[in-house]
Amino acid sequence: MGQKLAGKVAVITGGGGGIGKNVALGLAAEGASVVINDFGTGPDGIKLAEKAAAEVKKAGGKAVASFDSVTTVVSAEKIINAAISNFGRVDILVNCAGNMVGTSTLEITQEQWDATLAIHIGGHFACSQAAAKEMVKQKSGGSIINFASRGAFPFWGSAGSSYAVAKAGILGFTTALSQELKKYDIRVNAICPNASTPLFPSSDPRGGMGIPKTTSLDPSDIAPLIVYLVMDPAKNITGQFIYAAGGDFCIFDRPLQPKLYIRKIGKWTVDELGEVIPSLGLGQ
Repeated sequence: MGQKLAGKVAVITGGGGGIGKNVALGLAAEGASVVINDFGTGPDGIKLAEKAAAEVKKAGGKAVASFDSVTTVVSAEKIINAAISNFGRVDILVNCAGNMVGTSTLEITQEQWDATLAIHIGGHFACSQAAAKEMVKQKSGGSIINFASRGAFPFWGSAGSSYAVAKAGILGFTTALSQELKKYDIRVNAICPNASTPLFPSSDPRGGMGIPKTTSLDPSDIAPLIVYLVMDPAKNITGQFIYAAGGDFCIFDRPLQPKLYIRKIGKWTVDELGEVIPSLGLGQ
């Protein structure tokens, strides 16, 4: 067990399996006390959060399980209060909880759409608000890691518009929250992982969007980057979108960076636009 995070307390939502569980194990291995939140249940009937917490303890770490939903302010406060009541503080929040419907816009139901946004957007908001309030009171900074995705701008075949909207919203939330909390020395970053997970199981290398195909899809590969980002040496890193897969990571530029800028003095006419726009190759 390392001690780079000794005395720190972390909350990991969606921490019962996949990337979230590996992040919890990685944080605990560096001395952080962890609250593992997940309402899922395994095929044996045991709560996934309980299993993950037991795994952390077996490895010599400190952990408690939480089963509350991330989707409301009230339940999110209970998740953060689990850190306060058991370990006295909260320094790190990893918003890893998510879901995926994968249904097209023409077929998705209102309930499916709402459920996707409730867990992703609602969960990131509610848990971040509850954690940030405590971090501000503690006056010792803090770190929030959000989980976005390249699926915010699908390129390989959509996982569904609700998923794209949710993940794009998390990128916007990360940008705004990082600016709001900077004065409190609380940094906020977004991870766009590429790994085989319960939501996206795969054994085939995956790339695209200028990213080479992966050399590994092991979800444990994502954890070290997150552990580093919540450590003191990374205290000035905030508002970043970071891709992680295997031994790869990539710093993404901001969305909406100008690709082509054209100005005329005065108002465009439809005929003028009809002459200029076709020459830009937008439909090619």
